[in-house]
Amino acid sequence: MVFSFDTTYKELDSSLYSRVTPERIAHPEVLLCNDEVCADLGLETAELDAEMLAGQDRLEDPIAQAYAGHQYGSFTILGDGRAMILGEHIYDGERYDIQLKGAGQTPYSGRGDGRATISSMLREYLYSYAMQHLNIKTSRSLAVVETDEAVERRRTEPGAILVRVMNSHIRYGTFQYVASQAPDELQRFTDYVIDRHYPQLNAADRTYLEFFDAVMQSSIEMVVDWLRVGFIHGVMNTDNMSIDGETFDYGPCAFINYYDEETVFSSIDKHGRYAFGNQRPILRWNLERFAEALQPLCTQSPLTSAELEDKLDEFAERFDAQYYAMMRKKLGIAADGEEELVDEFVEWLRTSNADYTNTFLELETPGTCDDSVFATAEFEQLRNRLAAVGLDQELMQEANPQYIPRNYLVEEALDEYLDTGELSKFTELLTVLENPYTSKDMGSKFQQPPPREFDAEYTTYCNT
Repeated sequence: MVFSFDTTYKELDSSLYSRVTPERIAHPEVLLCNDEVCADLGLETAELDAEMLAGQDRLEDPIAQAYAGHQYGSFTILGDGRAMILGEHIYDGERYDIQLKGAGQTPYSGRGDGRATISSMLREYLYSYAMQHLNIKTSRSLAVVETDEAVERRRTEPGAILVRVMNSHIRYGTFQYVASQAPDELQRFTDYVIDRHYPQLNAADRTYLEFFDAVMQSSIEMVVDWLRVGFIHGVMNTDNMSIDGETFDYGPCAFINYYDEETVFSSIDKHGRYAFGNQRPILRWNLERFAEALQPLCTQSPLTSAELEDKLDEFAERFDAQYYAMMRKKLGIAADGEEELVDEFVEWLRTSNADYTNTFLELETPGTCDDSVFATAEFEQLRNRLAAVGLDQELMQEANPQYIPRNYLVEEALDEYLDTGELSKFTELLTVLENPYTSKDMGSKFQQPPPREFDAEYTTYCNT
């Protein structure tokens, strides 16, 4: 089976998207194809050739979506500048956006060339693969197609196209765009999104209010999951916030090693707006902007501004409840409560600057990690206190990965391909990340953090 498209987004007002054509590529080559994703979409891998995956052979006209967003706090009108949706694929009663990244310019490209480098597309393939197997709701990468063009960013690299799969690419910023540029379409658009993502709400008494509530909840669950594994998204602009709680746009993302809530790896986040520890308040801020985009519905439906404000006021309590439940699981605490002990443990992480991932492995099995920070009397006392109420191994093993994409290993894998054209380190890393909660006995390097000086200088880039 190849793609089975039924693209309902084209039924919306034409101001919300543009019809586009992928750039002509003479010799596309499939570098990676994700068999697991193919199976989940009912696709036959052998039938997905490079021409189809690069958008050269098309079943229908692709579209680029228009949207807006608060980028580092400033409102901007945006759109898919280097992405286009091939179509909405239907399989087993589910609908999926099939999107190309790096397939050429669109009306929203501005001064950009619409292309992508091979390293940035391999990076997204790897991170989305890791997040999927870390049990975090995410976009997924179907394939990476190498093109016959050179793309210049920080260095000149081969070009590439990523074939990305999501439930949809509708985001907070899409609502911001409709509210500011096509307000007469807001109610129809909101009804479309509810029908597509939250159809169970159509039977609710206050559908629009419950819609905001559901989006807030899915977003809380997403960010708490980020904190669970030490993930830093790096660019939490409102245009990168999925309406369905899917993590996506893996640009300047990374994982923390040594615990520091002020950790920032992004080259453009100069003031730490999207630092690891700031992701919670930024989510609250983004939800405020989403609520503002829904405000025009207050004149068209029973929804009121006061109700939206009341929902937002629930954020802190609901986030804390989700966060402490997650942390109790990481610490193997089955009972409710114990917030003070959780806070004491996090304070120890702050002061010790210990490796975040390995700390939980050491709590679960003492002697696992060779680090002097775990040989201190303070850590032993804290572990004894935790043992009195928690350290249930079954709970901990479900919540604490043994492997994350260590930043230095990711860079080594990407550099190997750029330097030699080999993917051996990349595929080895994928194999480890396929079951991140289970030891592969493949050597300790996958559990080892980098030297502290590496983290101090490590920088990630958007590569747009």
